[in-house]
Amino acid sequence: MGFCLLLLSVALSFVIFFLSSSKNDLYTNARESFILSLIANAILVFVYNEVFSTFNQLNTKSAVIFWSVTVINISALLLYFHYTGKVHLSKLAALRKTFQLSGLKTGNKIIIVSALLFYILPLLFLAVYAAPNNFDSHMYHLNRVLFWINNGNLDHFPTVHLQQLYLNVFAEYLVLDTVLLSGGDHFAGLIQFGSFIGSLAGVSLLAKQLGLKQDGQLLAAVFLLTLPISILESTSTQVDYCACFFFISFVYFGFKLLEKRSLLTLFAFLLSLSFGGFSKYTIFIFAIPFTAYFAIRILVQYRFSYALKVLVLAIVLLGGTFAPFFYRNYTLFGHIMSPLRNTVFASEELPALKHSPLFTFSTLIKNAGLNLGLPDTRFNRIVDEGIRNLHEKMGVEIDDPDISLDPFSVKYSVHEDMIPNTIHFWIILFASPGLLFLARQWDVKWFWICAVLGLIMFCTLMKFQLWSTRTQMPFFAMGAVMVAYIYSRKPQWKIAWMAIPLMLISAPFVYGNPSKELISINYLTRKLLAHIPIAICENGGAQRQLYQKHLGAYYDFPGEDGCHPLKKWLDYSERKKVFDLLTQVGYYDQDRSSNILNMDRDRAYFLSHPNDYLSFKPLLAHIKGDHKNVGVFFENNNGFYHYWSAIATKIKQPGTMEYIRYNQELMVLPNAQKDFCYDYILSDDPVLLAAFVPKANIDTIYSTQLFQLVKLKNKSCDRSLF
Repeated sequence: MGFCLLLLSVALSFVIFFLSSSKNDLYTNARESFILSLIANAILVFVYNEVFSTFNQLNTKSAVIFWSVTVINISALLLYFHYTGKVHLSKLAALRKTFQLSGLKTGNKIIIVSALLFYILPLLFLAVYAAPNNFDSHMYHLNRVLFWINNGNLDHFPTVHLQQLYLNVFAEYLVLDTVLLSGGDHFAGLIQFGSFIGSLAGVSLLAKQLGLKQDGQLLAAVFLLTLPISILESTSTQVDYCACFFFISFVYFGFKLLEKRSLLTLFAFLLSLSFGGFSKYTIFIFAIPFTAYFAIRILVQYRFSYALKVLVLAIVLLGGTFAPFFYRNYTLFGHIMSPLRNTVFASEELPALKHSPLFTFSTLIKNAGLNLGLPDTRFNRIVDEGIRNLHEKMGVEIDDPDISLDPFSVKYSVHEDMIPNTIHFWIILFASPGLLFLARQWDVKWFWICAVLGLIMFCTLMKFQLWSTRTQMPFFAMGAVMVAYIYSRKPQWKIAWMAIPLMLISAPFVYGNPSKELISINYLTRKLLAHIPIAICENGGAQRQLYQKHLGAYYDFPGEDGCHPLKKWLDYSERKKVFDLLTQVGYYDQDRSSNILNMDRDRAYFLSHPNDYLSFKPLLAHIKGDHKNVGVFFENNNGFYHYWSAIATKIKQPGTMEYIRYNQELMVLPNAQKDFCYDYILSDDPVLLAAFVPKANIDTIYSTQLFQLVKLKNKSCDRSLF
């Protein structure tokens, strides 16, 4: 299997770093070598993707050749080092002690084994087994991977969803190689999972770098392990954990560089920052205070000449990483980062458009509010109202579009893009003042000052989004280290007193992620709490009539925009009655049957948007034959990865899907000038479709509530440009 080449490359890189290290601490060496092996292979991925893209040769054949040669070369290098006495393979026997957890306290061994059995292994299973069904992944993360493979290059391509082009790409670069080597997306989730494991190693090493012993290092790792957004992100094909891993590595190697100059540490330090920002721009924002701190310390500690070398190397590495991508953006948009305002390509604006201390405080409070939600609607309403009242007193419009992308609300949603980190947030909040009572300890104090300043800068420079709990992961990762440090100042406090409750509280998120449930915890929890919706959203038809018939006494029908609100908040006994009625009329059918172990893979792709599946499933049976291409004729700016993937589960050799309706300005792209001919058309707008397709070439039109599938008599290569 080609994917094994990637695993072998990481493993062999680990062996070289492990054997080359002069560290006596086995666990430190193993963790650092693992992080270095991930960074080294990130370099290899970048080189392969960019070089072979230049020659339009991004494909399975070139990937297998490149990674085979890489594995052979690393193996040869390892043997050369061994025979020249630079490393000794016999030293690998020491790794057995890490698997035996030799030298660790009994209580810590129990925590580590429990974490492995009940957290890490189940999450690994989900990362591999579950179909990638994250909404953003379908819209652009994985969609762009499909285009890169179809085109054989990383160049921009014609699309109706421009985020597929200009948003950061490095996490997708990593996913691209897993898909090329394996021939599918089964291992795409391992990028985030590997970043998750690397982040656990990173925060524990950072804790050690700041002076914590065995207990403190483990507690920092457990804190991050049990962070709800950490659990849910670890198995997704989003990019936030990948970016967070590089941020943690950047901070760790920065402090390590201050301890001792080393060329390897310097490269790891700068490459981590570069790859982190290349995965998600917000990493640069969180890194600004740390960058300033490290720059001042390097200048004072190592003098001007060394600081200048670091600066030059940083510019070279950052420039080398971003130059190809920025060039692609600039040639199309006239700007290196995103489309300009007031142009045909103008898209969503994520940076805040106005700034002041009040606006920063507003966004800070709203981002904090994302981590205050509980599974209690009444509590959430009280907190929401309090934050709104505070904004009124400040004279700041809470949903001002210049500082907010989404309307603010306090909610509790077990969603892998926006779950609140309520308990962890409060622990960080209560632990922070403890630093004020520490004598000296300036490394730790400056560490936390930089982390907090990073969050403040994030709230100053970026608009508020409801999805920001995942964007805040760098802050929570630093919070894990700070909490462990404060907790460890009390020797009489056992690590188990915090670690075990956190592991018990967060375990349901491992098994009950609604996007990939192993157990129907979501439904069972709602039933236990009698948690009912504050509004039932159903536009019409028999299902709406059924809801109105049985629930009209509790919900107002009809409601605005198809959503029918609860008439008044009910007590527990009344909510139980309503919950039972909702169950009887099928409201919770999706939740009750969402166990991925008993689910067809085509449906599993749609768990983030089940209504699309209900409309697309009837069309699947009408797409027949290998290598049959589908032209995507969308009026809405949506991706199509889940539709193509569903087809791929039914057809052994599926054809290609590409947009055939897009902005005419995109025709300047070389990839747009390639012919794309198709046998079917998938559309979401029957009026536009009728005006585009010649009746003489229509074999059959299959229609559902949301889509139309046109089977053509003869292949067509036509496009609709607007």
